[in-house]
Amino acid sequence: MRQMLNDSQLRRVIQLAVILVVGCCIVSQIIMQLGGGQRHEPMGLRYQVPDDFEDDGLYFEDGFPPFISSAGAFMPEKIVFNFGLFMGGLMMIFISFEIFHRTKPEGSKRKKANVVALITGIVIGFSMMQIVGHPFNTSIMMHIYWAMNIFWGAQIWIAALAYARGEIDANVLWRDWSINRIRWSIFAVALISFQAMMALVATGHLVESAILEWTLTFSAEAMMLTMIPTLTNVASA
Repeated sequence: MRQMLNDSQLRRVIQLAVILVVGCCIVSQIIMQLGGGQRHEPMGLRYQVPDDFEDDGLYFEDGFPPFISSAGAFMPEKIVFNFGLFMGGLMMIFISFEIFHRTKPEGSKRKKANVVALITGIVIGFSMMQIVGHPFNTSIMMHIYWAMNIFWGAQIWIAALAYARGEIDANVLWRDWSINRIRWSIFAVALISFQAMMALVATGHLVESAILEWTLTFSAEAMMLTMIPTLTNVASA
């Protein structure tokens, strides 16, 4: 597969992908929060896991915590969530191939990083498509599996892409900020968000951990947007 889009087209696709994923996540979450009913009633999911699974955190006394994928359980927000994540996953895979073919670094380490960015981009996109078929309220183990693929994949993808394009985008600026510095800052935010999110889940602070899940998601989408300045800069040609 070779580069299929010109700079202007890829710019629009990236913008559309980010708007689609972020927009659908926010809209579906708003619908869920305002929906009432079962969404805000006590809910236990212990019956879905093996008997030897040691975790008492599968009972939600106040109903659904505000995790992004909480909106993938009931209608009508489920339609918005599923559409955004499935289409966003498809677009992530396509964009990953486009970026891979546009990234031609010097040196074996940066070339390998480019391959890692491609692979993790595909993993993220495929996992986004799969998670819509495994709502956490009916298939929590598979839901966690695909969610962790997205979380780990996002961190590796951000770091691998930042490193692979380090020399290529060395002179690219966004509002007088080095795009490379922005990317590594995004990676730091994603890494810290994930570690804090897991710690808060382990201690039962679900609302706080959900906020950090949103931060991690926004970090990945921000990383995608860092490609746009390279499409208008001579240094990326």
